[in-house]
Amino acid sequence: MRNEVYIEIINKGIQRLLLFQDKRKGALTEGCFFYPYWRNKRETYVNSRWQEAVFSLSWYFNKFNNEDVWESAIKGIDFWCKLQQTNGAFPEYSRRDRSYSATAFSTLAIINSLKLMNYSKDKWLEKIGKSCNYLMKNIDYVFIRNEMAASLALLKAGEYLHEPKYLQESERKLNEILKKQTSKGYFLEKNSFDLGHNSLILELLGNYYLSTKDKKILDSASKFINLFLNIDINNYKKFKKANWIIINGFEIFSNEVRNGKEALIKALNNFNFHQLEYDNNLCTDLYKLCYAYDNVREDLEHVELKTDLNPNENFYYSFRPSKILNILRPFGIHKFLKIKYKYL
Repeated sequence: MRNEVYIEIINKGIQRLLLFQDKRKGALTEGCFFYPYWRNKRETYVNSRWQEAVFSLSWYFNKFNNEDVWESAIKGIDFWCKLQQTNGAFPEYSRRDRSYSATAFSTLAIINSLKLMNYSKDKWLEKIGKSCNYLMKNIDYVFIRNEMAASLALLKAGEYLHEPKYLQESERKLNEILKKQTSKGYFLEKNSFDLGHNSLILELLGNYYLSTKDKKILDSASKFINLFLNIDINNYKKFKKANWIIINGFEIFSNEVRNGKEALIKALNNFNFHQLEYDNNLCTDLYKLCYAYDNVREDLEHVELKTDLNPNENFYYSFRPSKILNILRPFGIHKFLKIKYKYL
């Protein structure tokens, strides 16, 4: 069963994540996972997306009741709270950055962690409320995955906090996202199609569907899966140099839409099903594999899946942000990308 492969990778990933965190009692960065800052000051800022590691840890605690993992998750959420800007946003690529992406994804990770641990603090709820208010007031016109993460974060927060305005804005964002799906079934970002990032959108749509059972999400997933089944993988890889895919969306929809199983098999046979090459990927993507483990429904015939992580020891970061853009980051880079890509 592939869920045995998933859990073996998750076990290795959890042990590695625990090594990232600052565990020095009383340190200003206690609970921080972004070791390029706290360990050797290689960077002058903290990327709050690395705090998404608490989601994987919370999931692991929920499954195995590991007290060390519990404490690490609590400290991680406490530190996440310290990173919030006055307007509710969180930094990603500079100290004063107000990143829509980091706010959406990290808030989603934190709210899911609270539900898994069945535990919260008033301070945490206050910070989640501020980040949700920021997501309500802003829109990412360019990166649909960020907007989908925001929609899902608002849904989860609305359910957890019993806040109707978050639920209403979540559905509004979702409806706008679905309108942007092309007739062929894919979503454009920066005016181009990327299969890996579309698989992330599928994963986020899948998690939304599991909470709401909204039929229009099934219709959207069906369009994308039909597109995926008709893609010539070899030509696509040659053109895009792509080798990874987020598998959880395919797991979720494998028994929900026509040809779902065939799409899942094709994904497993042709792509790296876990994007964990770099340490930042481990923080932001391991929990997606945790979800995939939960969503396995039946065994299928596919290639033998590898269980090694093979982290790149030379690079902790797969993307080097432009320092020139630091001038714009305090205002929210998503607002300027809207102009650049003519989403007016």
